[in-house]
Amino acid sequence: MLRGTMDEAFWRERWSLGQIGFHESEPNRFLSGFIDHLGEPGAVFVPLCGKSVDLDYLAERGHRVTGCELVAKAVDDYFAERGEAPTRRETAYGALLSSPSRALSIALGDVFAFEPEGDPFDAIFDRAALVALDPADRARYAQKLASLLRPGGRALLVTFEHDIGSGPPWSVLPTEVAELFGEDFEIESLASGDALEGNPRFGERGATYLRERVYALTRR
Repeated sequence: MLRGTMDEAFWRERWSLGQIGFHESEPNRFLSGFIDHLGEPGAVFVPLCGKSVDLDYLAERGHRVTGCELVAKAVDDYFAERGEAPTRRETAYGALLSSPSRALSIALGDVFAFEPEGDPFDAIFDRAALVALDPADRARYAQKLASLLRPGGRALLVTFEHDIGSGPPWSVLPTEVAELFGEDFEIESLASGDALEGNPRFGERGATYLRERVYALTRR
């Protein structure tokens, strides 16, 4: 995960202490529900991926998956939990760790520094990435995603909306999604659902509502 570009220590500490409430043990409900939006199997980028099982879900459906993660422990945990010894290759942006048996790799480093070695990606899946960033970095992040996706490429963007006034995860309203991505993407709000019951820590922090929403983005 990444909080802006200067708070690497914050996320390293979260992983070190096991404070990773954002991690889901099952594929994200919106990914499984709307994966067809990503199109035919192709090259998919998953920013700030942690050790997400969404990587597996995409790979199992024929996609060539590249994640990007700042914290080495998250990447190490991902492969260790699957009993895999990844190959490691140094690149211009950092190390690339690849599964020995699947078309799946994770780039270890800052998502803002990441560049694909070949063509732009066919698709992007963002769950808990935009909402993890400091609000000051959102516009630059949206531009980064646009630069990584080919014209006509598709993305699924999952956000949170809440009323605690702080983060991460930060609240991102539909109006801001339109402002951030409207210039480079066609945007469609696909679905939303209550998420407060399954995330009691938000209630403990004073939230009266927590809504998870998924958007379909198509690169102009």
